[in-house]
Amino acid sequence: MIQRSLQRVIVGSAVAFAAATILPIAKETLKPVIGQLSRQMKFYIVSAKEGLEDMVAEVKMERMKKYIDQDTSMIIDYEDILQEQDEQKAQNY
Repeated sequence: MIQRSLQRVIVGSAVAFAAATILPIAKETLKPVIGQLSRQMKFYIVSAKEGLEDMVAEVKMERMKKYIDQDTSMIIDYEDILQEQDEQKAQNY
């Protein structure tokens, strides 16, 4: 029992010492890597956002085009109706 507890204390102390020694080195080593990763993620997020904005703009443009085409066809149909009425009036006189 005592031997097992002693082993745990020794192993725990060694792990704590190693962590205290390795963590500052790892922190300084990984800092530039994390910074680069952060910049890349920002780039990908901005690119994705721009792509979505482009798609939304295209959809809005298509809807507007369809609406304008419908309005234009209504105007053309109305002009055709007026022209037919004028022709009928001319034939009646």
